[in-house]
Amino acid sequence: MDTLVIALRVALSLGVVLALMWVLHRRMAKGQFGAGKTRGRRSASVEVVARQGIGGKASVVVVDVEGERLVLGVSEHGVALLTSGQAPAPELTIVTGPVQLPARPASAEQFRQELAQQTAAEPRLPDAAAEPLPMRPRNRRTHRTVVPTSAQLQGSILAADTWRQAAAALRNRRAG
Repeated sequence: MDTLVIALRVALSLGVVLALMWVLHRRMAKGQFGAGKTRGRRSASVEVVARQGIGGKASVVVVDVEGERLVLGVSEHGVALLTSGQAPAPELTIVTGPVQLPARPASAEQFRQELAQQTAAEPRLPDAAAEPLPMRPRNRRTHRTVVPTSAQLQGSILAADTWRQAAAALRNRRAG
């Protein structure tokens, strides 16, 4: 009876400790203790632009940090700043179709006509993409469930013989 009470107390204590660890982990992940507020991708302003290996354990890394571009030499002994400068502004060009720049109109009336002609045109894709692409579902292979044989399971924790041997060893230990 004493063994049962001790086992229940140990199980209850372990459950309380695990629950406490889970609660602390959740709070740290949400940043409620202050340390987690600076972690994560959203607060990080570091972007690795390129990386090139130059030796076994050495490489050159180009990094953008808050509008500044850094070229770093990275080796097993440390990180060294090779050069720095202003990061180039990102180019945001989205083109949905062919773009034709109009010749400079001679008057404001010609400009209005050209503007009306461009706004009246319907946006469309080039003719090469007119026919739809065939749709094929991804990762839709037929999955066959393979049931392992007893010879394949022999000696593993899933084998019935392993459990029988463990039960017999426990019985012998209690009896002897």
